[in-house]
Amino acid sequence: MSTSWKPKGFIAIILGVLLQPFVFLYVNKFRLFITYLALTILCYLLDIKIQASAGEADWYQGIYLTSVFIIICPLHAFWITKHYNADKKRPWFANWWAVTLIYLAVSVALILMRIFSFEPFTLPASSMAPQLDKGSQVLISKIGFGNYRYLGYQISRSPMSAKVSRGDVVAFQYPQNPDYTWLKRVIGVGGDRIVYQNKTVYIKKACNERADICADFIPLEQSLVSQTEGGLKVLQEVNDGKRYQILLNENHHEQVSHYFNQVGSEKAEWIIPKNHYFVLGDSRDNSSDSRFWGFVPKDNVIGKVIYIW
Repeated sequence: MSTSWKPKGFIAIILGVLLQPFVFLYVNKFRLFITYLALTILCYLLDIKIQASAGEADWYQGIYLTSVFIIICPLHAFWITKHYNADKKRPWFANWWAVTLIYLAVSVALILMRIFSFEPFTLPASSMAPQLDKGSQVLISKIGFGNYRYLGYQISRSPMSAKVSRGDVVAFQYPQNPDYTWLKRVIGVGGDRIVYQNKTVYIKKACNERADICADFIPLEQSLVSQTEGGLKVLQEVNDGKRYQILLNENHHEQVSHYFNQVGSEKAEWIIPKNHYFVLGDSRDNSSDSRFWGFVPKDNVIGKVIYIW
């Protein structure tokens, strides 16, 4: 390693503008690289939250915190080049080409992880309130679902090996427009019969061929959590042992006339086909879901929510 080397100012500025935190590898400041990288990730998450809830009239709409690093990083890195100790040992990563390769390697690894393993998702609406409101961020596990997409493009498909159960929250391609990704809760699976009446879900689970007697329709267990004078009620609902909260508006009449009418079934009653799912939003009176447009095919499922923040 050379003991008489100084990073060049113009290279630091270029790398700082293009690669931001990675420029601090070039100027041999590994701790600053970690610090700025952590700050960039934090600001990125805040930007997602802020922009998801920003209205068109809000002054901060379209203004991103991460943009400040395009200015701060090159200026700080340039200042370091002017005060750099030339006798300091030069590590292997303090080269512009090494920094570029590291940046590309990290970017490719993150993209591959997002395609095949885990992907963040921000809710664009409040149909999953009260637990998930507009702007809420979740992490989706795509492992085993076989529907691998990135930025709206289909990258790969393979047979689905993951299991989707009643009560799971899943991300899926909206059946009427697969270019859109939606997030809803699975209420029933293939073979189940569903009735939605008086804001209550009744389910007759798929009959096990080996069972002597098949279960009849039973309502999903509900218990009151809170209620407002305006008629909003938060209930805890239980489906296959999974507990979650739903939001009901007692002043909102059910839109039965707009429900999806399945051939051979009564209004507000559905028989879920094999390899399909019946999904609902947790905000039952503020959600476009299987009641209105039908079932979600298994091949449309992208992944399952595993973490919420």
